[in-house]
Amino acid sequence: MSGFYDSDPDPKNCENEDGALDNADFVIVMSPRAGDRVHTGFAVNGCSRTYESNVQWKLVGKDGSELASGNTAGGGVDGSATFDFNVAYEVKERQIGHLEVMGEDASDGEGNPPGRTVIPLVLQTPEAE
Repeated sequence: MSGFYDSDPDPKNCENEDGALDNADFVIVMSPRAGDRVHTGFAVNGCSRTYESNVQWKLVGKDGSELASGNTAGGGVDGSATFDFNVAYEVKERQIGHLEVMGEDASDGEGNPPGRTVIPLVLQTPEAE
């Protein structure tokens, strides 16, 4: 199966032969998939088209605390492109967390909302590796 939750991301998700991605602000995470068990340093990849190609991300623990955050480059004004980054975190117990990957809201709420993807993950402890 190919598509958004394929374990081997398909760069064709960034193709726009049908025009669906024209003038769109979006963030599509292709890996990891919802429900995956992850360990510190896990890889994230996907496709985006965001303001100034800026893709922001954060990992949130079960209590709502931010465990890690950062940014990377994706697609921008010239069209969509792939992105990838790694997430290092520390937890004392295995838990459900959420990876949020999003574009920047350059309009400060005045325009269309930026692209955003939220993925629930099982965050493993180092002992579970």
